[in-house]
Amino acid sequence: MMRHLFVSTALLVSACGGGASTETTNDPTGQNVADAASKGKPAAITAAADCSNKPDFVPVHDGAQITTCVSGPDGTPQHVSGTIVYLVKAQPAEVLGWSRAQANASGLGQRMSTPTQYSAGEDSKRSLLIVVEPMNGGTRATVNWGSGV
Repeated sequence: MMRHLFVSTALLVSACGGGASTETTNDPTGQNVADAASKGKPAAITAAADCSNKPDFVPVHDGAQITTCVSGPDGTPQHVSGTIVYLVKAQPAEVLGWSRAQANASGLGQRMSTPTQYSAGEDSKRSLLIVVEPMNGGTRATVNWGSGV
């Protein structure tokens, strides 16, 4: 029985490509899924943090590990909104400054700015709020957005 189990396992491993892949990905969702899998968190739960459908004007800092990403109709006709929460190794002031620059580059006008928050928008068409806080030597950023469709 043990010999049969060993042979079956060897065949299964060889059929699946011989074990773990050494390839990497630049896809944030793929990175999050791989990181979570290595820590025993189910990939299906981690993949739910896929932000591939976020609007172009919504900034997510390079190197971010997205922990939450939700979006959908928000009760206003022809309007959707969402929230993205991510962790990044950069400091809060750097993340907020970079986010502000991205919002300005996308044509959003400043509405409010503090050392921990930045809000911008364009009439009732697009809106953005970024809140940063220090966490574990880096930053936790919460990005709330709204957009007409």
